[in-house]
Amino acid sequence: MSFRFPEKPVLFYPSLARTAGSDEAILLALYQEYIQLHGLPDPSGHLAAVLSREEWVSLANFWDEDQLAIVTNSLVSQSYIQASFGHGGAIKITLISEQTAAEYKGASQGYTQDGTHVPEHIEPVVVQELPVVEQPPERSEISRRVHQAQPRKLGPAPTFGGSIGWSKSRQITPSCETTSENDFATRLNEIEQKNQKLHTMFLGWRPSQTLLDMLPRHSIPADFADNLLDEFVLYWLDKDRKESNWDQKFLAWVKREWVNKQTRDARKKRADQGTNKGVNHENARPDNREKRQRVTAAIMDIKDTDW
Repeated sequence: MSFRFPEKPVLFYPSLARTAGSDEAILLALYQEYIQLHGLPDPSGHLAAVLSREEWVSLANFWDEDQLAIVTNSLVSQSYIQASFGHGGAIKITLISEQTAAEYKGASQGYTQDGTHVPEHIEPVVVQELPVVEQPPERSEISRRVHQAQPRKLGPAPTFGGSIGWSKSRQITPSCETTSENDFATRLNEIEQKNQKLHTMFLGWRPSQTLLDMLPRHSIPADFADNLLDEFVLYWLDKDRKESNWDQKFLAWVKREWVNKQTRDARKKRADQGTNKGVNHENARPDNREKRQRVTAAIMDIKDTDW
């Protein structure tokens, strides 16, 4: 049985890896390929492309969003690319280094896009500058490319890590613009500070006294919450997740189990009441068969004249 590769390979150029870094070489090749297919020249003459947040994350989906931001920031700091953010979470990538383009072209000479070697003596294929198509492009596609070519004002950076919206603390006004390098560095500092506040569950964890004082407000006994502590700790140890405040998780856990306990107790009480009622009224009705037997015996007794 022959092995088949699941998708198109990612190009890796050792010459770029020696100067920029391994991860940077991979991401730069991906940016170069995307811009060659979808990019347009900006006013300064450099090729640029605008990616939505989903397209940007899926471009290197073998990394998480934080790692993608770190490697992109490294390329910006080394002046290989220029990155800026727009409204709606879009990111604009511009190839600004002529040396990078020359290195990329030289490294890719003699190889096709899928990594197959091409002999040097093959003459290059001459193609027309404008492609010949059977149907003209749709109006929406033309509008999209014109919209991408227009210069945009830098907007606030999107919030990384899966949260939605824009960071209110970092709104950019026309009078206070920041460079792409500072923008990425500031965002990376925010991510690092957020990660420092997260901590995993550990054996021996106990809720704070503030949470225990809140239990009477929900009519939950402290002993009931204490009995659930071991189960809660073992469950989240197995999940291996990080949280900034485990008290909130534990309070939600206790409230859910308390509601389930009250439901079970009420159901059991109703079942017990129905059973007791059936036992008390089991012999309430007279035994009609026994009455008929007594009447028949009295009628058959001819000597009995009392009736």
